Amino acid sequence: MARADIGVFGSGAWGTALAITWARAGAKVALWGSFPEEMALMAATRRHLRLKDVTFPEALQTSNDPVEALAAPLWISAMPTQVTPEAWRGLRPQAAKAPELVIHVSKGILQSTHETLSQALTGVLDVPVGALSGPTFADEVSRGVPSAIVLALPLTVSKDRAKTLQTQLSSETLRIYLSRDVVGTELCGALKNVLAIAAGLVDGLGLGYNARAALITRGLAEMSRLVEVLGGQPSTVMGLAGMGDLLLTATGPQSRNRTFGELVGKGSSVDAARDALGGQVIEGMFTTDAALALAKAHGLDLPIAAEVQRLLNGESPQEAVRRLMTRSLKSE
Repeated sequence: MARADIGVFGSGAWGTALAITWARAGAKVALWGSFPEEMALMAATRRHLRLKDVTFPEALQTSNDPVEALAAPLWISAMPTQVTPEAWRGLRPQAAKAPELVIHVSKGILQSTHETLSQALTGVLDVPVGALSGPTFADEVSRGVPSAIVLALPLTVSKDRAKTLQTQLSSETLRIYLSRDVVGTELCGALKNVLAIAAGLVDGLGLGYNARAALITRGLAEMSRLVEVLGGQPSTVMGLAGMGDLLLTATGPQSRNRTFGELVGKGSSVDAARDALGGQVIEGMFTTDAALALAKAHGLDLPIAAEVQRLLNGESPQEAVRRLMTRSLKSE
């Protein structure tokens, strides 16, 4: 294979779905994953276990050796949030040179430092870091179902370069909107997972559509408060990265976070609900504590997130709903 145009680091369903999309659109893509058996299986079958109906395009190459992906001029980081900075500390020294830009597609806040990934990776990689986020399920993107997403780039990336990247990463089935609000885009993507757990809880308890609509709407208000105090833009919250992603994740049956909350609402323990999802990462579980720590540091109240935290600590789902419904009355 000639030098890849794009290197994708992380062979989960989402990273692989994006790699498939870009390869299908004509880019040469090198997909790296850290698990040799998994990568060998994908190389042999030209399929991903969680994207079973999709065959890899010829322009997509997979390997557990990062050399081809590291040689690409554009790096896409698609690893689980909590392990991403350490993984890059191991990968970066293996590259002959760094690219001019790294884009991450993970959603979450680091538990250890309460940073977003752009904040953490900028220090690790010493290059500008952007984020790609929005209302997208991996299997639909991999199958070419029409989808729209936000590419948030820092102001250090020139306007012309930003437009070039927007064009490069868009396709007939993946429409990309450009943003300069990196931190707002990241925080929306992280917080929607916490709120999706709460929405799943409402579904699991059988509380109906009225309650779910109220939960999503008030959750959007919580998201807005934290995003704005940390420097994000209100327009981001009301766009694809915020409201769009929240609506999808809080209502879509494919959402891991929503399904996890639903299982707990139906009576499963936290551990049993997580096991039922086959060991998939429930990012909202990691984000909850970090989001609440950031809120506390800035004097903010996030009542829905606080109840999700209590839920994760083993408290009753019914009691969580009771507390939310009996909070002191206030103006919207």
